[in-house]
Amino acid sequence: MNKDYIQTWIDLAIEDLEVSKILFENEKFSNSFYHFQQASEKGLKAYAFMIKTYTSEKDANNTGHFTLKVFIDSVNERQKEIAFLKDYEFEKLIGTENLDDYSNNLESGLNSLPKRKEIYEYSNEILEEILNIIKELSEFNFEFPSDFKKHLIEKMDLFFNLVYKSNPEKVEEARKDFKDFIKDENQLNDLIESTKQHFINTMTEHFHVLILYYSNLISHNHNNLARYPEIDFNPLNYYKSDRPIIRKLPKYIEYLKNTLYQLKKWNDQIS
Repeated sequence: MNKDYIQTWIDLAIEDLEVSKILFENEKFSNSFYHFQQASEKGLKAYAFMIKTYTSEKDANNTGHFTLKVFIDSVNERQKEIAFLKDYEFEKLIGTENLDDYSNNLESGLNSLPKRKEIYEYSNEILEEILNIIKELSEFNFEFPSDFKKHLIEKMDLFFNLVYKSNPEKVEEARKDFKDFIKDENQLNDLIESTKQHFINTMTEHFHVLILYYSNLISHNHNNLARYPEIDFNPLNYYKSDRPIIRKLPKYIEYLKNTLYQLKKWNDQIS
């Protein structure tokens, strides 16, 4: 999918968010929340196109407003990857407990998601907890352990042992090259810096994906609820300033704004 098409999704999301902020400042809360939901949805769909989870307009159309499907599909793919790692005994490298915890957390998260037509009313405590999680992650600072070289050698030895039976000759050649490599302190330092930057970039991406996840989670299925009246429901009376999600909305708007502009930067880097 070409970058101009993706940029259109991002630009529309940014515009929706700007409208949401203006409406909030003018106490038009139901429409403010509606445009926040629209910005969340379009931002996530833009990201899905960027990472090729979506490859055609049909993919976005099939998801409709149920954008949590993107995360459900992602969890199912991660579970397949975990099964693959276990099949080839890579849990020895990563740690069986780590893999099992990751898998269980994914499953727990999946089970807690609202269904397609469910609408959750999140309490002030839950909304504040989410904001605290986001704040803590935004302040995350990564440093390599002082004995990184030792850990690297141990993990690489374990890796070579795991794949040895697949091609002993190639593995022994790679083992020798690795031992020669780590003798050169300059090369090792370059590797450490490169690995550290890669990790920081990965954490940055995960942070912004988390913003997209929470933004879509808290606004799930409010696209119609915030927009249209029903016989026994008036959105103007429902989305009032004392409702927890409305009180917290400015903070969520600000986080989503930063994420949408990060998407814009990433899209600009696509060749």
